[in-house]
Amino acid sequence: MKLIASAAELPSLNDALRSVETLFLDTEFESNRSGIELCLLQISTGKEIYLVDAIAIRDLTPLAESMQKSALWVLHAGQQDVGLLADRLKLKSRPRVFDTQVAWSLCTVEHSVSLAYAQFRALGLRSGKAHQADDWVRRPLPASQLAYAAADVEHLPELYAFLAQRLHALGRAELVPIASADSVWTEPKVATLLALESFRNAWQLDHRGQAALRYLIDWFNALPEREREQAPENKTLLSLASRLPATLADLQRIKGVPRGWSRELGNELVSGLSRAAAAADGNGFVPIDPPAYATKRELRVDGWLSAARAEVCVKLEVAPELALPSRVMKGLRSHALARGAASLGEALDGWRRSLLEAPLAEFASHFPLEI
Repeated sequence: MKLIASAAELPSLNDALRSVETLFLDTEFESNRSGIELCLLQISTGKEIYLVDAIAIRDLTPLAESMQKSALWVLHAGQQDVGLLADRLKLKSRPRVFDTQVAWSLCTVEHSVSLAYAQFRALGLRSGKAHQADDWVRRPLPASQLAYAAADVEHLPELYAFLAQRLHALGRAELVPIASADSVWTEPKVATLLALESFRNAWQLDHRGQAALRYLIDWFNALPEREREQAPENKTLLSLASRLPATLADLQRIKGVPRGWSRELGNELVSGLSRAAAAADGNGFVPIDPPAYATKRELRVDGWLSAARAEVCVKLEVAPELALPSRVMKGLRSHALARGAASLGEALDGWRRSLLEAPLAEFASHFPLEI
């Protein structure tokens, strides 16, 4: 184990890492009100362990060349580690990642296991937690704390070899970097647009209120994403359509309307609501029926999907939380309600489709969904 505590040592470390194709990594960081601060970077080449003091060395970019050149980064639960490192190293492209926590979930039914648990189950190793809650900002770091940090990467090469062998036997080795990328790289959220169906109680509005609500939906969907976050919630928008405030003062009296927001956009909104309501044609108005809170059909689909999720994941030896998280199950539910269980795999994409499409079809053939 070697501690790298000065910037002058980084070029030689960069040279030592330049020819290493697989790096085994971990970090220690502290979270505070201003964000997350990287404190220590642990690097194992499989032969040597280096501890880079990220508090003493603010500029880690001299390591970017070798770490970017590495063919694979191996980490455990690397969601925060990878982002922190990419930022401090100022990487120009994303490294290929093998997250051992994700890999574990691709060859067992267990999800989000700790590194200590994985190493015990795979390698028979027991590790302590003596320094888990230590202050990683304080300097100097005692030898026992540095040894604790080094232990987090000491056995990663063995765990990686264990998981790679098991995944190769299952034919899933190529899925780990893809699934790991889904886990460690946070993609921008797709903006959620409103529709009439977004408002459960829209059926209670008359023709003027519905016209006003449609205006509000169009108005909201046209807002820039940052302004959308500051807009009133759905229940408040429904109140606006129902109450049809005629003045800014009327608007500000409605519960849920942010005061600062209403001062900036209130007059525009009041005018738009008034125009939409005045233009509404009551003669051709068709009332909306209230949506059911639950149906027998939905209950059957939910029960069938729950059973399919459990059986398919047990058969494949894959954690259901990874293979079929709630957001994916929501897409399967919509598909099943619209088309039944036929071609359920079409609701999946990427590595999930290649892994789950055939097993889901097989389950559907043995246990038909009757709705």
